[in-house]
Amino acid sequence: MILAILSGPAVADPTPEAPPPTLLAGTAAKGAVLDPIFKQFVVDRLSCKFSEEKKVALLVRPLKSTGTIYFARDKGIARTVITPKPQSVVLTKTTLKIRTAKKTEEIPLDKSKDLKAFALIFPTLLRGERTELEKSFDIAMYGSDKDWWALAFTPKTDSLKKMIKRVVVYGKKTEAHSLQVVEANGDTTDTRLTDIVRDKAVTDTEIATAFGAP
Repeated sequence: MILAILSGPAVADPTPEAPPPTLLAGTAAKGAVLDPIFKQFVVDRLSCKFSEEKKVALLVRPLKSTGTIYFARDKGIARTVITPKPQSVVLTKTTLKIRTAKKTEEIPLDKSKDLKAFALIFPTLLRGERTELEKSFDIAMYGSDKDWWALAFTPKTDSLKKMIKRVVVYGKKTEAHSLQVVEANGDTTDTRLTDIVRDKAVTDTEIATAFGAP
């Protein structure tokens, strides 16, 4: 579930284009030169639709899902799966809450430093906090903000490496396109984003519905 909620930030290109397959083979940039890209992610509120495909080594066919994602700076991330089965996941700075038709599960993030670092990649990215993310990840940018680019997050600690191999956010010019999570066991989750809405265009009613009544 942690992996699922990380699948997709910022602004998406509505065209069916895909990032160049050799994008990550280029020369990587690091440090403060990444700040212009990070500034593109900064929002107070965000909503989008997503379509996701998870490839599992033991399964012949990938697992597919669709739904919506909401971000509110003062609340966190709310991810609602619509198909194949309804599910709600709400992530704050301290807690992950997973709700299905049958049960609700609440997981404190403070139990694991690595779990917390991984779970909070998405909201930290939407706050544009590069230095905070660099506490747990090596961050490299490939390509150029003039065309296709990719931000690759690689774990620094051995314990975090046992959870994930890499997280990559893909984008073109000023728009983010998709995100890929590669787990340590080789399973991959690819998420495509559409219908992005930012800041004041996301209403109080939408946020209240996504996160549930306080």
